[in-house]
Amino acid sequence: EQIFRVIEGGQQSVLLVGPPGVGKMTIIEGIAERMIADRVPERLKDKRLVQLSTSTLLAGTTISGAQERLIRIMRELSKARNIILVVNNITDLMTGNGTESQDKVGMNVAETLAEYLGSGNFLTLATANPDGFHRHIANTEMSSVFAKVDVPIMDTNQSIQVLESKAGYEEYRHHVFFSYDAIAACVNLAGRFMQDQYLPESALALMSEGASLAHTKHGGEPFVTANDIAEVIGLKTGIPATTISEDESTKLLRLEEEMHKRVVGQSEAVALVANALRRARAEIRSQNRPIANFLFLGPTGVGKTELAKTIAEVYFGHENRMIRVDMSEYQDKSGVYRLIGQPGSQGTGLLTEAVREKPFSLILLDELEKADANILNLFLQVFDDGRLTDSVGRVIDFTNTIIIATSNAGTKYVQEEIRAHKTVSEIREGLIRRELQQYYRPEFLNRFDGIIVFKPLTRDEIKTIASYMLKRVAKDLEKRGVELRVEESALDALAEVGFDPEFGARPMRRAIQEYVEDKLASMILGGELQRRDTVVLGEKIAITIQKGKETA
Repeated sequence: EQIFRVIEGGQQSVLLVGPPGVGKMTIIEGIAERMIADRVPERLKDKRLVQLSTSTLLAGTTISGAQERLIRIMRELSKARNIILVVNNITDLMTGNGTESQDKVGMNVAETLAEYLGSGNFLTLATANPDGFHRHIANTEMSSVFAKVDVPIMDTNQSIQVLESKAGYEEYRHHVFFSYDAIAACVNLAGRFMQDQYLPESALALMSEGASLAHTKHGGEPFVTANDIAEVIGLKTGIPATTISEDESTKLLRLEEEMHKRVVGQSEAVALVANALRRARAEIRSQNRPIANFLFLGPTGVGKTELAKTIAEVYFGHENRMIRVDMSEYQDKSGVYRLIGQPGSQGTGLLTEAVREKPFSLILLDELEKADANILNLFLQVFDDGRLTDSVGRVIDFTNTIIIATSNAGTKYVQEEIRAHKTVSEIREGLIRRELQQYYRPEFLNRFDGIIVFKPLTRDEIKTIASYMLKRVAKDLEKRGVELRVEESALDALAEVGFDPEFGARPMRRAIQEYVEDKLASMILGGELQRRDTVVLGEKIAITIQKGKETA
């Protein structure tokens, strides 16, 4: 309606300015539908909308060639008298294809276009993004030609109305029917999980994909449900958004058991994390903060990073959904710019770019106590608001991340208290009230959903870790057709040489490399191990080979 008022006021050229995806071209399509229904101002009646292809106009030609093409088009429009010219992303005319020569072609063509638009011989509707408008139009001759109309981001109700108007087309194209719940789910889930795009176009794309999925799954002419739309979100992001199934419900209730397949001991840490993941999946949490913020405390080698990897695999589907930031590299305030980017430089923030590309990830902040106080203030905002603004003003969404900070702060205190037979809750209380105050402000510590203390590993737990590590060795041998058999006496011997309460599981990793993997590598290279052989790891970690029988 605002556009109609501008045109009725005598304006010849209207420029719609708004972020990409807010529906600028959808508005122009709506004007076309109103024109067909003859529900437009007098100046728009008996007119045709014709879109100018900027890429075709500028392709493979010189400045004079592009100007000649444009002049020919403008003259035809002026003669026709019944054309409304549509130019989507008009700033593309100023930038060409990004090369210096094409930029010059674009700028000169833009000047020629400005002359014709100012002639008043035909109406023009154009679109631009705010950044392009300020860079290429605001202070140029073109700005005096257009009446600027700002297109704000649509709210949920407006977006649902747009999708309702487009549903018929998608139903005809994909042979489906949309329920209202499915349309509402398109808007709600796009707004929640596709925050790098704007409504309504993000929801329109989701609607089309949901229709295609429903037709493929069910055949015939099925109804598209909200669960179909949620399944599309799951396929796109890796985050489950569908209704919790019975199988998944069972898995969620047994999360501790799943985690203990990789993390030895640390029962309290595993239980606290599992409860947070269940709350997140059941959507019993604040939607304006990260899924969970944890601080893992304890000595090196006790499973802090291993539990973080396990969470990434269990909740996000794979270990590679983990963004690891070594906080020891951010010991002065200039590190802020490494994380969010240099001012004015797009795509230079290591953290903001990683989260923008993989918004459904676990963020591991390793050795947090070594970071500068300014860096900690940055994360205070993330913990509170679930978002961070990068160097070029883009808001990066952290509400679908799990943030885990690990710290060795207070390690000596933890070990002393364990030897004094203090409980984990007593140790945590002492850490928060005394030891951690040297590194973190109270308001920073209060932002964590859980401060989790990892205990030093016992000899029996180290022995269990040895068996897990050897299972990985066995898998590697299995690929060669070789079996690995580990006797209890070998595990006892490994626990003896690989146990160090100060360094956790790391000495065991070195022990297995020295006593097992190095020897196996020599045997393989020396031709001693053949397919169908069995490697026996026995007393004193001695390795013997039982030769297999060749089969015909």
